[in-house]
Amino acid sequence: MDKFEEDIRAMQKLLELRYGFNSRNKIAAVGAKLIELHKKNRIKINHSIMEYVLAAYLISRGFEVDVEYPLEGDLVADLIAWKDGKSLIIEVETGFTSPENALDPQSYLTARIVSKIARYSPHADKFGLATPAHNILQIPGMLLKPSRHRSRESLLLLKELCDRYYATPRIALEKLSKMRLHAVYVINVDTLEVRRLTPRKYFEKFRNLYPSRDQIKKYVRAGLRRREAYEHAAT
Repeated sequence: MDKFEEDIRAMQKLLELRYGFNSRNKIAAVGAKLIELHKKNRIKINHSIMEYVLAAYLISRGFEVDVEYPLEGDLVADLIAWKDGKSLIIEVETGFTSPENALDPQSYLTARIVSKIARYSPHADKFGLATPAHNILQIPGMLLKPSRHRSRESLLLLKELCDRYYATPRIALEKLSKMRLHAVYVINVDTLEVRRLTPRKYFEKFRNLYPSRDQIKKYVRAGLRRREAYEHAAT
């Protein structure tokens, strides 16, 4: 048994103790799928453990849950749940940035959040983001407005930011205009606690740390300067 499987088995026992006998079989089934996916080298432990804690939380609330669920093309939902004929997709965001984004982590994380909402939210009745308690999701404040109240200028700005990181394929303006975020789930793996917040409540907690429209404009301008600097360095 490798370390991944040991961690999943240990977490399974902890979740079964927390949520009781009635949830045991469904919690075990999610753990078994995560182990199988790891054997195929498709998932990693820090992300999977958060998926597992969140899955057990939803199972305990009467949802049918699956993880790493294929949607269309190469799009795979971290977690999908069903209850009362309605579907819910949740994407887990850890706040990780790769070495390639050492010079633009905030721009990248903002684009990543926007792209996740735009690409995944059309595939379910409701869409949520989940994150560990130590991370602050970079959700643009303009997304708190209903889609009909988002200006074309704001959407074009988001598209310009996303196009910098997601070129194959680019995210269509139509998807950006229709994206929806219904909830944010804050996960504390240590205590197995999950807290569900509305996007507005989450915004109120971290108001000064959300990227405003002016901040996103700065990200776009900074990206142009970085490109020029790289081109100059290469000559």
